[in-house]
Amino acid sequence: MHKRVMIGAAVMAALAMGARDGAAQEFPADQAAAARDAVRQCIAAGQAQQETEAKLHAGRAEPVLQRWIQAEPRNPEPRVRLADVKSRCLIPFASMMGAGTLIGQANTLLEEALQIDSTHWEARFSLAMNHFHTPDFLGRGPEALRHLEILLSQQGDAARPHFANTYHYLAEMYRRSNRAADADALRRRAAALFPSDPRFREGGGPGAVSQAAAGGKSLQMEEIVVEGGNRMDDTRSATALKRMDVLVTPGGTADVMQAFQTGPGTTRAAEGSDLYVRGGDPAESPVFVDGARLFYPGRYETLNGAAFGILDAQVLESAYFSSGGFSARYGDALSGVLDLTTVGRPDARVVRLNANTVQLGTTLDAPLGATAGAWGTVRLTDSRLMLGMHGRTEEFVRAPQALEGMIGAAWEPRAGTEVKLIAMADGDGSERQVDAYGYTGGFRAGGANRLAALSGRTTLAGDRIALRGVASASKRTTEYAFGVLDRARTDRGASARFDADVTIAGGRVSAGVEGAWMDGVQTGTVPTTDRMDPDAPSRALDGMAEDATHVGAYVEAERGLGLDLAVIAGARVDRLPGSGAWTADPRLAVAYRAGPWTLRLAGGVFHKGAWRAKYRVPDAGSPSGTPGSARHLVLGAERGGEPSLKVEGFWKAYGDYTATGEGPAIASGRAAGLDAIVRWDEQKRVNGWITYSYLDGSVELEDGGTAPSAVDVTHTLTAVTRIVLRPQWELGGTLRLGTGRPYTAILGADEDGRPVYGAPNGARMPTYARLDGRLTRYIPMKAGVGVVYLEGLNLLDRANVQSYTYGAGYTERRSMPAFFAQRTLVLGMGLTF
Repeated sequence: MHKRVMIGAAVMAALAMGARDGAAQEFPADQAAAARDAVRQCIAAGQAQQETEAKLHAGRAEPVLQRWIQAEPRNPEPRVRLADVKSRCLIPFASMMGAGTLIGQANTLLEEALQIDSTHWEARFSLAMNHFHTPDFLGRGPEALRHLEILLSQQGDAARPHFANTYHYLAEMYRRSNRAADADALRRRAAALFPSDPRFREGGGPGAVSQAAAGGKSLQMEEIVVEGGNRMDDTRSATALKRMDVLVTPGGTADVMQAFQTGPGTTRAAEGSDLYVRGGDPAESPVFVDGARLFYPGRYETLNGAAFGILDAQVLESAYFSSGGFSARYGDALSGVLDLTTVGRPDARVVRLNANTVQLGTTLDAPLGATAGAWGTVRLTDSRLMLGMHGRTEEFVRAPQALEGMIGAAWEPRAGTEVKLIAMADGDGSERQVDAYGYTGGFRAGGANRLAALSGRTTLAGDRIALRGVASASKRTTEYAFGVLDRARTDRGASARFDADVTIAGGRVSAGVEGAWMDGVQTGTVPTTDRMDPDAPSRALDGMAEDATHVGAYVEAERGLGLDLAVIAGARVDRLPGSGAWTADPRLAVAYRAGPWTLRLAGGVFHKGAWRAKYRVPDAGSPSGTPGSARHLVLGAERGGEPSLKVEGFWKAYGDYTATGEGPAIASGRAAGLDAIVRWDEQKRVNGWITYSYLDGSVELEDGGTAPSAVDVTHTLTAVTRIVLRPQWELGGTLRLGTGRPYTAILGADEDGRPVYGAPNGARMPTYARLDGRLTRYIPMKAGVGVVYLEGLNLLDRANVQSYTYGAGYTERRSMPAFFAQRTLVLGMGLTF
């Protein structure tokens, strides 16, 4: 659903007379005047994108308007004013589904006002504008046209200034309906009535004056990530991603982790949900939810990573994703950071149902009075139907299954203050027939996550001071069983942090402190070589336990130097988990605006502790070691408009390696390359984006040798396209390409049967290629938008390889296919009530 501010303050002032001559006078005049004033102020705040102010004035206006409606049920004005609150004050800050509900409520109020007085110009014009700005696929255009034609008939040849808007938008509706002659005739008539209006001058055309210039604002799908665009207050670059991108990107499986993989800064190193950021391991890029750090954001985890993420995009409101040079606010991270925020207090009661051949889920939003609300989501995944449809049931002893749930509650006692509680729980399990590491049998895997987080934020001193805090507890359990491998690990953690932002003349100062405790307990047996057969050498874990703590603090200052230059300088100190020493990280970011371009430079020092929860099979052939530090330098240029363009070059140097693994020890590493994205958002028929990444990663070994890094995928290309076939039909496609990831080949066996390795990471996997498609039918619904879709995964039926395994004596090499190595079809729907 699009967000918008319907018409300008000038029109509001022209119509502020509001109350009709025949309205009753029972409601106190001073309270009616106060309500009108609150509505005017909340509309102005909505236009200025001042969320705190808009909600403050809306909160003042709504209860008074409700009492006014009760006192004077035959007066249309309070209904029109309350509709303004819904559509012009609250929609700019509502979730996508919440915006749909709000516009429905506003339309109901306006229709009631017209039942009372069918000639009420503002009520009908507001209703026409609500329909006019609704996306084409919802089919509201005919209603917009009908109401505008009624207004035109009602106006006659009168030339009151605000009547010009009827001509302007009706001419645009005629143009959209391929009635060019009617549009031209109407514009000529308007030019005679309103000679000073530039919209009707020669060459002006129906769209000559933008909606913003006319006082409106086209409603854009709510962004999950707000990108810098060409704004100076976004000194550091981030990745733009809209919630609708997550829900409808072909092949994205409505997974926020996989959706981010279609953007710049990520490497096509594996098929799954893990984020490989600019040559870094997924553990180098932490994921946060409402300030709480997740142990691992994936489900269906295997020895090669997780297949899907655990986060439901339906309850995500915003995010910050950076692939380098990120803020000093984030510590214990080397490559990137993904910070997600869940939705806040619901605006209206909404039920969403999502079902397909793999998954069944529902989400509920429930307001609880004027200042509180709760939401919940649950998803059940069972792949048996999908596997049966494609003849793949014999691949699994137990088909992948999962149950996930998340709830949240928010309380806003006043504008600018929020207390939020979220809780998440999930569990998954599967057993697949696997041929790997010299053994053929069932690979059984299971996982479970638990997370609870209590967060709060408030503003003081007229919003010049912002305070935020969060306390969380989490737990994750993973289990693997495959031949001699039979390992279970339970990780627990607790953390707290506090942040403060102070706005001063020309800038902002931020500071914060954080602390965390974590422990891990392992039981079972693990192999001591890369063999997995039941007779392979192994060792017992016997409840092996370890724990660690993290303490960190930061300070950061941002200041604009003139109109075209902004600088952020910061530093943080940490005592990282797995290390008793303190680290100090200086960081700097600069942005300069040169005409339509924004140039950015960012860099600094980043550290991460040695704590790792993921299990790795012993591999004596591949370079081994865990980096503890990285130095970043990122230089980029970005241009807004249509299409938008962003290009970034990066350089990253790794150091402070901790010895881990069985292979040649790494002394240092580096990654350098370039990321670019071109995006089309405003085309009538075809929109989408293309991303390209070039990466050159290498490691220096302690023996003096050099080898490609484990994630040295030289070229990554992703193209996402969405084509409007008809107003309610859309065809989309996603193409993913990635050059082969390095690995160490096994050349054979020595006389003792041990593997003989080739050059470290000297061989490469085949090129990765996958094409996905999606046909979508949008369905207008009272509470929002419904969809029915048919999705095709791996349409080219390409058997992409995720790793290799070897037979007895290492004489035969066999490929291990990815999960979607065969063409797969998924039929589904999403409905909103």
